[in-house]
Amino acid sequence: KPSCVGFPPFAKRGTRGIQHRMALGQGLGIAESLRSIWTLIRPNFAQLLIVLFIVLSVGSSAKFHLFPMPWIASQSQCRSVASPPQSAVQSVMDAGGNSYTPLTYIKEKPGCTEKATVYWFVEEKFTITTANLVFFGVSKAVCNFLTGVAADTFGRKYAILIGWIFAIPMPFMVIYANNWWSVATSNLFLGIQQSLVWSSTIFLMIDLVGQKHSGAAVGLNETFGYTSQAITTVIASAILDPLEPRTSNYWVLLGIIILNIFIAAFLLKESRPLAKAEEDEVTRKDAQFLFNTKLQWPSGRYSEASVAKSAFIYTSFVNPSLTVVCFAGLMINFLSGFAFSLLIKWTKDGSEDGLWGPIDKDTVANISLCYGIFKGVLQFICGFLGDRYGRKWVIAGGLSVCVFALIIFIGVGDTQPNPAPGFLAAASFLGIGTAIMYSTALAAVCDHADPTWRSSALGTYRFWRDMGYAAGALITGAVADWIGILWSVGVAAMLTALSALLIAIFYVEVRPEDDIYHNRELSSSSSDDAPLKTRAMDASALSYSYPKPSMPQPPAQFPFPAYGNRTSTQAVPTGMPPPAMMQFGGPGGSVGAYPAGF
Repeated sequence: KPSCVGFPPFAKRGTRGIQHRMALGQGLGIAESLRSIWTLIRPNFAQLLIVLFIVLSVGSSAKFHLFPMPWIASQSQCRSVASPPQSAVQSVMDAGGNSYTPLTYIKEKPGCTEKATVYWFVEEKFTITTANLVFFGVSKAVCNFLTGVAADTFGRKYAILIGWIFAIPMPFMVIYANNWWSVATSNLFLGIQQSLVWSSTIFLMIDLVGQKHSGAAVGLNETFGYTSQAITTVIASAILDPLEPRTSNYWVLLGIIILNIFIAAFLLKESRPLAKAEEDEVTRKDAQFLFNTKLQWPSGRYSEASVAKSAFIYTSFVNPSLTVVCFAGLMINFLSGFAFSLLIKWTKDGSEDGLWGPIDKDTVANISLCYGIFKGVLQFICGFLGDRYGRKWVIAGGLSVCVFALIIFIGVGDTQPNPAPGFLAAASFLGIGTAIMYSTALAAVCDHADPTWRSSALGTYRFWRDMGYAAGALITGAVADWIGILWSVGVAAMLTALSALLIAIFYVEVRPEDDIYHNRELSSSSSDDAPLKTRAMDASALSYSYPKPSMPQPPAQFPFPAYGNRTSTQAVPTGMPPPAMMQFGGPGGSVGAYPAGF
């Protein structure tokens, strides 16, 4: 546990622009906001640098692992799967005298020699050759939610350490595999590692700067991570041997894993006390990280439910704003699944109708770089602006730019004999659109959650978002097998456009006057420009005494505040304490108060 962490009390907030600019960080100008962020991170600047190094490492480790996959799972130079015209289909008889009609044929070129030595499933279709991303997406999605719960319960540091330990089998499963399914299964461990490590670094950085600057925190994190992936694409391409794709990239990956296990074990400190302190500060009570809470039904009856399950249900299905944000996240990684799998295979193998031939691996790497570099470098700026000016139109606008990019892919791939320039432009727009909405969507989830269950809410969002990897790889691959790659890209464009429309219609901003935590005035601050102050806290003494508030206590809250603040109108059963004062069992059977908002 850290011996000293810094956390600033919230300054008194004014009402400038409060009716017109819907964002929790709206009260500060750009220069003020940057100074505020610096004041927040300065006491823990060394820890911030450690976290950013871990983010760089986790981003590059994913690219070193995934980039060689299309070469390991490449289409054969000597064999191919063919679906003959209906008129050519004939019944055949096997050795046992049974008659059947084959749906596909394998064509073989006489005297042909494969270019690579590790093509175990080369005759298979796109649906099978993208199975590695399906495994990766499903495992990462499921573990994202579990990571959020674990980070709220046990802490961020140990989730990061365990994530790097889970990464140890990955390179060995690829280097020593004797079939494709062993290689593909290694992506289960990649998904676990990415969810535990990357998710926990996001939680940690939000702890450092607080909910008001959550968009900037997420944006900085994602900028470092995805910029690292973009740069690693060039490095991975340079060291890749297409004849032996299972060598150099995976030994580099092993070195990254070992280094980060040491850093997480001995240098990284726990940030969980900061989240507790944030909730203590704004609610003026001793917040608790608890396993269970009580839900009140219309009849007035109470039921006990775990905070983790409640957070998952609320984020996924109860709050319509968060529901459409989860769908937007799923679609943005749906497109990432397309960019990491089908797009690379499409450019590497050439068009289906022969209009243009295979593109060399360096150009393929540059197409991925255009996507990744814009996705990375713009996220801090977009997240920062989302804090100032709201989430809705930033998210919807980013999705719309992605639709435009997909339309370019379709037009160029269908009409241009030299598609490389158009693909570079389309990949750039796809990266820009992703960057615009990516960190802002995470910040939107923070707007609707309390610090003590914020990680569970973010884990739920990241569960749905990263399901998009699996859905994108599987659906685009299946549609490509069924009716062609161009139609596959078109389906992705239509679903993304639907997601943007749903955000525009259903997402409701959390305004400062609606948020129950940020509109309380602290007597220690007297003006909008009062400097943010830091105080040292010891992990063993987290309680803090506040002066009795001069304003009346807010009414009892529903288990989760829809749109930031929804009050209960249900009568409290006779003989029971008010809902806001209910006591219930916490970890280890202890008794604690409701988390803020419960």
